[in-house]
Amino acid sequence: MTVTSLNSMRGLFPSTESVVYLNHAGVSPIAQPVVEAAHAVLADLLGGDPIGVFSGHLKRQEALRAAFGRMMNAPTASLGFVRNTSHGISIAAQAIPFRRGDTVVVAENEYPANIYPWMAQKERGVRTHLVAPRENGVVREDDLLAACENDPRTRVLAVSWVQWGTGQRMDLARLGAFCREREILFVVDIVQGLGALRLDVERDCVDIAAAGCHKWLLAPGGLGILYVRPEVFPTLIPANLGWNSVTDPLDWEHLHFEKLKPTTDRFEEGTPSIVNTATLGASVALLESVGFESVERRVLELADIARAAVKLKGCAVVSPSPLETRSGIVAFRHPTLSNEVVLRKLADHGITLAVRCGNVRISPHAYNLEADIERAAALL
Repeated sequence: MTVTSLNSMRGLFPSTESVVYLNHAGVSPIAQPVVEAAHAVLADLLGGDPIGVFSGHLKRQEALRAAFGRMMNAPTASLGFVRNTSHGISIAAQAIPFRRGDTVVVAENEYPANIYPWMAQKERGVRTHLVAPRENGVVREDDLLAACENDPRTRVLAVSWVQWGTGQRMDLARLGAFCREREILFVVDIVQGLGALRLDVERDCVDIAAAGCHKWLLAPGGLGILYVRPEVFPTLIPANLGWNSVTDPLDWEHLHFEKLKPTTDRFEEGTPSIVNTATLGASVALLESVGFESVERRVLELADIARAAVKLKGCAVVSPSPLETRSGIVAFRHPTLSNEVVLRKLADHGITLAVRCGNVRISPHAYNLEADIERAAALL
């Protein structure tokens, strides 16, 4: 599949013919090639050769792993497939060799997927330190770093690459360098950026990262990616294991637990999701065909257009304004109407946005048009 332009990408989304969809930070529509990928796998299963389908799945899975490696600048051996973001972060939280009295530092207004797994470690004697945000929900890196410095037992700093309520893009390079110098594990929820923005886990000193596929990656939910830095992997406790965690997983009749996989796919514990692998592979191939850099440029351009358009209508933009903190999410508040009224009025005209954290949230993807933004803004 080859897509040479953003215009041809748009033509693959039938949803554009009936709705203006601007909620990719929530759940995204899918493209026609994604549907076709699912149909192809199901048709093969219908044909009565499930073993052959599984063999084809293994090839698709490795191709997808390599594509994520290119998307994240990560070695393929450091990538494993999980069900979703929560699953990936939970695996990390359970596998980190905490000692009683250790602390995890995380912002108070993080999405629960990046808080609850850490709170669950309370039974192991781990404290979760919630750092309060500033005005409009902005998370200050200085506050996170100060919390780490003030507690010598800090073991993990957990952040979202992009904050779900405001669209604030965190300075991963700064946070990661700080953690690397102090031997603090840097764990990042990347679901609100992956597929829209370019990521370099090596440059940004990320130790562990996780994302699901149903937002900016433009695929049906049910599959995600887990990254573990190769140098960190040997320190993790073997957790969340199953028959597929050993080096010869198809040798079911002989127990060989001592031969656990030496790479992140150790955490792919059981039967894989064959259909989800095919659909996510198709959506990632689409994004890569357009070009990850081109996708990011267009997403940020549309977000800037949205920011300017809602300001012209008298709305207050809550998302941080510095260029380096911007993402594909623009959060705003109407000067006179409640968020719920704004959402309903737009929905009545076939325009989908969302309300999160006390704000209206608009999140266009690369296949959207300026006219989509203008149509939404006109109704404000």
